[in-house]
Amino acid sequence: MQLTAEVRISLKREYNLCTNAMAFYKRALMEFEKKHHLTTRSFLKKFEAGKLGDEADYFDWYAFAQLLAQWQKMRSALRATVR
Repeated sequence: MQLTAEVRISLKREYNLCTNAMAFYKRALMEFEKKHHLTTRSFLKKFEAGKLGDEADYFDWYAFAQLLAQWQKMRSALRATVR
């Protein structure tokens, strides 16, 4: 499929938006990891198994990890089109 220049520019802009959002969530996850002395992967396993409490931080951490995964998925879908 042939893309117009305008569509290609829009997709590149979206790709850059994804990249910036991913950087934001990665930084946020690193802060949670430092604060709680736990990797995000370990946190997710414990949180999903119900082994952690109901601290608000845990719900934020979980949401940020899920959002990062969504942005990564979106960027992967766009990668082939913009490159």
